[in-house]
Amino acid sequence: MKVREIMSTPVTTLEPDDNLAFAEELMTVERVRHLPVLDGDVLVGILSHRDIVAASESILKKPAADQDLERKRKASVREVMRKSVDTIGLDEDAADAADLMLTEKIGCLPVVDESRRLLGIVTDADFMAMARDALRAGKITRAAKQPVARASARTRTRPSLAKGTAKSAATATATRGAKTIASKKGMATKIVPKVSVKAHARKGAATRKAPTRRSA
Repeated sequence: MKVREIMSTPVTTLEPDDNLAFAEELMTVERVRHLPVLDGDVLVGILSHRDIVAASESILKKPAADQDLERKRKASVREVMRKSVDTIGLDEDAADAADLMLTEKIGCLPVVDESRRLLGIVTDADFMAMARDALRAGKITRAAKQPVARASARTRTRPSLAKGTAKSAATATATRGAKTIASKKGMATKIVPKVSVKAHARKGAATRKAPTRRSA
């Protein structure tokens, strides 16, 4: 299935010089959470409801309720919109669109041509509708689970311990190579350090000399 078969069109859009009050009202009327921003017919950004909420807590300086609308009228879409936008083409696989949205954790993908002219949009709601129809038709009987990729022993990194249980670098070095005695349930684990053996310098290996104390 191709993107062109599931995308929504026509698309409600904004212009960079529109204000946030207008954008918020447009989202409410059209019942959408994402609005592409066009300069002419070229995609230059995207504005989501989350962006407006974030703006209310930053550039709008958390105004009182009676000042919120007025400040949103003075703030333009170009000040808040995200200019770096993930997009997809008409003839891409719909599965690739779903993969991109899951990987990037985004709720929509504008569909554009080579010149970034907006042709449509794919949203998480489109995939939800497809899943609903497939479930009702009996085409989906069990959720597909993707296997979790496991790092190899060489590249696997040790997880950090919770605060209060992490060992200092000195303690970790001192107990490195120690033998751990398995404890019974409810008993503390006992650490028995190995007896160190004085190592002989290998032939040709560099040796470290102690500094000679000079008399005053």
